[in-house]
Amino acid sequence: MSGSERLVGVDLARLLAVVGMMAAHTLLAAEPPVPDGVVALVDGPPSTLFAVLGGVSVVLAARARLAAGDRWGALRSTLARGALVALLGAVIGPFAAAVYVVLVPFGVAIVLAAVLVLLPSWLLAGVTTVLWLAGGSLLVAARERLPSAASIGDGAALGERLAATAADVLLTGVYPVLTWVAYLLVGMLAARTLLAARARGAERRALAVLAAVGAALVVAGVAASELGMRLLAGPLDDAARDELLRNGYGAAQGSATAWQLVAAPHTGTPADMARTVGIALLVIALLGLLAAALPHPAVRALEPLRAAGAAPLTIYVVHVLLLTAMLVLLQDAAPALGAGWAAWAVQVVVALAIGAVLAAGDGRGPLERIVGRAADRAAGDRPQPEEQAAGRAHG
Repeated sequence: MSGSERLVGVDLARLLAVVGMMAAHTLLAAEPPVPDGVVALVDGPPSTLFAVLGGVSVVLAARARLAAGDRWGALRSTLARGALVALLGAVIGPFAAAVYVVLVPFGVAIVLAAVLVLLPSWLLAGVTTVLWLAGGSLLVAARERLPSAASIGDGAALGERLAATAADVLLTGVYPVLTWVAYLLVGMLAARTLLAARARGAERRALAVLAAVGAALVVAGVAASELGMRLLAGPLDDAARDELLRNGYGAAQGSATAWQLVAAPHTGTPADMARTVGIALLVIALLGLLAAALPHPAVRALEPLRAAGAAPLTIYVVHVLLLTAMLVLLQDAAPALGAGWAAWAVQVVVALAIGAVLAAGDGRGPLERIVGRAADRAAGDRPQPEEQAAGRAHG
């Protein structure tokens, strides 16, 4: 698969992740409620796909410097990217009326990935496995023992508020960094696998294997969840199932071991991660295979979609601000634009319009351009060819 084809698949996956998050922010608040099947697809999987693709992006952004032997430049570049994303999240957070903004934990996770990107893949896989298996239990323990920012009173000292806020970001919040780092690591491993396969001329085969792994993870996550729910509640009716599978907003509902087998959305349990990571890998692999199979004219026709997917940060921020404006300014005149299918459709149309504008220009979102330039400045100049050769000679 050519480099351009591969990027089309990745960018389409990014677009699908953001569109799915838009659906979570609009459809889950709809009246009457949307069908359970829609809830299962949009409550959890889109944000996981977004995070896994973040790990893919970390590897793609750092690979040129790492290939040139500029390890510290790659480290500084990734640190700058993560810090700017987190800063942007802190800036737009107060303007989000009905959305838990993911950018602060996402940015902090990228900062941590800056160090991890230098690790060999076998060690990266080990860290991922530990976080996958133990992370959900650690989140429950943290919620039981650490104060949250919401529980700190107005009279609390500055240090207490800062400590509670840090705990929220890292462990006790809706999008805990502990879980998001695990998702990013999965994406980093997937990207390394695909890049290595591409170098051998076997990327399509690797994508097929990735799809099979994703499907197996989904099956394992769902099967484990069925077992966990029966251990917790015995025979299940619809009401009991709905209660056990409700959104955990960052952690499982209880500390019993069986809760770690339940794939409730946004809980970070091994079962939740297996289901959502499996879906993410399936999406990335299938869209990659689709991009490889399409003729060149069809790929060109998809350019507005590709351009929209290449600007996920810009489109996400526009979505958050637009949704807030709709909820605040139009809640009386046009309440349907704040929640439900119409609200989601408006958000998607705006995203595609942005993609069309970008496709007509240089195809890069304004926020992506700002973050990219800042990351390049933080990393410094890349080694020149003679410097690379000298580095190899003395390495």
